[in-house]
Amino acid sequence: MVKVKKEELKVKMDMTPMIDIVFLLLVFFILTLKIVTAEGDFNIKMPISAAASTTSEKEPPTAILLFLKASGDGSLSHVKAGERTFQGTKDGLMSLRQFLRNQLGPGGTPAAAVTEVELACDYNLRYRNVINVITACTGYVENGQVLRMIERIKFRDPTK
Repeated sequence: MVKVKKEELKVKMDMTPMIDIVFLLLVFFILTLKIVTAEGDFNIKMPISAAASTTSEKEPPTAILLFLKASGDGSLSHVKAGERTFQGTKDGLMSLRQFLRNQLGPGGTPAAAVTEVELACDYNLRYRNVINVITACTGYVENGQVLRMIERIKFRDPTK
């Protein structure tokens, strides 16, 4: 009778093939992963009701496109809204706010709630100047009361 040692009875398992399969599965699932957009973030534009369009008031614009042009040093040179051009100075931004007020009526009106502003900014424009234009569009203070104007602002590619 042959005497066998305990170490010889143990079966050695090679883990390399199992690790290879695990990595293959991992790569497969990573490559087949489909990233979905976030739920609940819908950009839906509903039509204006027929009852609202029968009023004799002038219809407010639903979208206003503003082109923000930068000077060589990154400061705001001017803002162009349709055919109108406003200088990038503080007075120019006040004129822009007054232009928007004339278009939409006083702050807090339903026209301001449905109107959105699209900003097409030069690439070398400083962020501070973009915020100044957004501030001019979003509202103003009159008689100690904050009046909101445009709440919907989005950015657009300036090359298009």
